[in-house]
Amino acid sequence: MILPSAPRFGKATVPTASAPLEKLERTIHARAKKPNAKSYTSQLLAGGVPKIGAKIVEEAAELVEAAGEPGQAGHEHFIREVGDLFYHLMVMLCHKNCMLHDVEAELARRFGVSGIVEKAARSMSDAEPTAKTIAKPVKNTVKKKVAKTVATPIKKARRKTRL
Repeated sequence: MILPSAPRFGKATVPTASAPLEKLERTIHARAKKPNAKSYTSQLLAGGVPKIGAKIVEEAAELVEAAGEPGQAGHEHFIREVGDLFYHLMVMLCHKNCMLHDVEAELARRFGVSGIVEKAARSMSDAEPTAKTIAKPVKNTVKKKVAKTVATPIKKARRKTRL
């Protein structure tokens, strides 16, 4: 979507939709460098992957629910949920010391490659044992704990009703 206020270069209009994401990224990284107990972002970052991951799962479930809502109100709800999911994904990116440009580079790498072909190539490379996969198996207790952490927000999100 081209924004009405987007800059024009000759006949081409360049969207500036990433500017709010870049500003949000700077704010999240500032909270990581200087935590504040009253900051929701700081609290998420302090909770690490389990806390941020649970919120991502919860927001993703809410986004899917909103996607099924009809009309303008459903559309607006969907957009709000996309914003929530983007925010939480960006917090996880920060927690993992990644930036938006890392995601942009990965998407650019995939551009022009069939998604089916790209996924098949990943599956093939995932099947081959590497030093990482051979090194140490994950204990069942860790798997159960992660599964419980991730599943709980989905159950709560499904129970949630919206007016």
